[in-house]
Amino acid sequence: MVITSHSSVISQKNAFWTTERIKEKARFKNRNEKRKSKHKRNFVNTVVDPVLSIINSELNFPIGLLFINLGSGLETTCTASVINTENGNIGLTTAHCLTRDDGTTYDPDDILFSPGFDNKETGPLGTIKVEELAVPYTHLVNPIVADYALIKLAFIDPNGGNASLQDHTGGLGWRFDIGNNTLTNVFGCPDSGDLVNCYKDGYHLCEWQGNVLKTEKEYIIKGINLGSGASGAPMIFQYNRNEHLGYVYTVHEGYLNLTNESFAPIWDEQIFLGLLLRLS
Repeated sequence: MVITSHSSVISQKNAFWTTERIKEKARFKNRNEKRKSKHKRNFVNTVVDPVLSIINSELNFPIGLLFINLGSGLETTCTASVINTENGNIGLTTAHCLTRDDGTTYDPDDILFSPGFDNKETGPLGTIKVEELAVPYTHLVNPIVADYALIKLAFIDPNGGNASLQDHTGGLGWRFDIGNNTLTNVFGCPDSGDLVNCYKDGYHLCEWQGNVLKTEKEYIIKGINLGSGASGAPMIFQYNRNEHLGYVYTVHEGYLNLTNESFAPIWDEQIFLGLLLRLS
């Protein structure tokens, strides 16, 4: 069940979100620095189209919940999504969901992904082990920048064949050329926030739809708190479920109380393609 509200994204435990709120202050402090910095980029504007499930084209479930074992009986969750790649087993999320405060990444053995998770239940494929992580080196040095990451799933076709994960779930397209004021769908499992018509318990999939603004260094949604734990939610252009899964162009990063806006990074195409190469 998808509850359409105009909402999105993740569930996190209180201990984790104490750290998240500290990071939020750091993000606000550094936003002006991000906007002032200048980087030369060589744009190719790669566009990869979405693909529907080849197992069942009427059942697509590329978006789901990422479970991270923090140890000592603690667990946190983020949103992740399957994207269309040649490998077929690649997921997308936010970098800070995969990294500790000291700049190291979590052990892939402590991370599971359930595409299609909703209504407090795992998706049709259950949970899938994460085999490998690809986090931008720049994010490991400075957690304020490049807050996006890829994961490689250790998927085994339950039918005994050679089908990939995206053959079962469908895969989101992806691109780097989305401009200002773009109609966007965002999906995830919030456990708080100010969105209506959405269970905010961290375990129900909800949808937010609206126009996203683009500044020099980030995408923003004004006047909306998508909920604590919103990290990793795919922001999708031209989404039409079971007909066209659309193009993800960023993932939700966080919310700032001082400006009352949710925000997401503008991807660096070369960095993103480098992450994909590391998992190929």
